[in-house]
Amino acid sequence: MEIKIPQTENPVHSFITKRWSARSFAEKPISESELNTLIEAASWAASSMNEQPWHYLIAKKGSASFQKMVDCLMVGNQPWAKNASVLLLSLARKNFASNGKPNRHAMHDVGAANTTLLLQAANMDIYGHMMGGYHHDATIEAFEIDENEFEISCFIALGYLDAPEALEEPFKTRELTARSRKAVNEISAVLP
Repeated sequence: MEIKIPQTENPVHSFITKRWSARSFAEKPISESELNTLIEAASWAASSMNEQPWHYLIAKKGSASFQKMVDCLMVGNQPWAKNASVLLLSLARKNFASNGKPNRHAMHDVGAANTTLLLQAANMDIYGHMMGGYHHDATIEAFEIDENEFEISCFIALGYLDAPEALEEPFKTRELTARSRKAVNEISAVLP
């Protein structure tokens, strides 16, 4: 998928440019050891006070939990996410375990863990797609999530790449479209 390797303004390591949000997944399972490696990678993300507030609910394709996760996704994500090898539900623990106070950095830290997981995955030729398009209340109910303890971060689809032609439109076109980002000067400012 050469088209998905971005042209960057500045030299960026290939393990970063290789990561992208794929939608076309092959019929190839992710092994237990590969999945454990991905979760281990996530566990090494930085976190406020080393709290590690992330928690992952994992569903493998073919399981009842996998179908429950697909059912919780919005219709724009279901047609392609159902082909992933694994779906994850990423959660953030709301309060510090050490003192019970609100952890206002929890979602940031879970985002760092998710990104670390996806970078490790890309290094293993496994691709992931984070999804914010899901039905919140249905997800809370389906997975009996205690909202006093956890906040939903996102769903993540994981799998090996398949050809874009395996997708229906508009997903096929999205899969083939070149990646782009805002220019560095649009997202940063050097202070005097």
